[in-house]
Amino acid sequence: MKTNHNFFLNLAFNLAKINLGKTKSNPSVGCVVEKNGSVISSGYTSINGRPHAETNALNKKMNFKNSNVYLTMEPCTHHGLTPPCTDIIIKKGIKRVFFSFLDADKRTSNKSSLVLKKKKINVLQKK
Repeated sequence: MKTNHNFFLNLAFNLAKINLGKTKSNPSVGCVVEKNGSVISSGYTSINGRPHAETNALNKKMNFKNSNVYLTMEPCTHHGLTPPCTDIIIKKGIKRVFFSFLDADKRTSNKSSLVLKKKKINVLQKK
């Protein structure tokens, strides 16, 4: 079965619009979790910027092992007011991460691929 990556990324962008302008200094990000061609979870950045989209989508009691995550922006890798989103992606057994934009924050920009690939998670930037 061929997965339509653009379809799931477009869903993530639609989710990101929900709190656009309401996330303070954090960007409004959308996250879609896909497994076997179906959306099994989704999330977006909460009002005031926390929790992040990835946490909202993955912080559920379900089996995410070998699923794909589609994000509007690369997941954060640094400890700030919350743990890095790459931590929950690794913990949940995600197989692949697709994202559209690099994070502008220098603490994370272009670093998530390195962190996730060390844990054998494929990362692809889809523009």
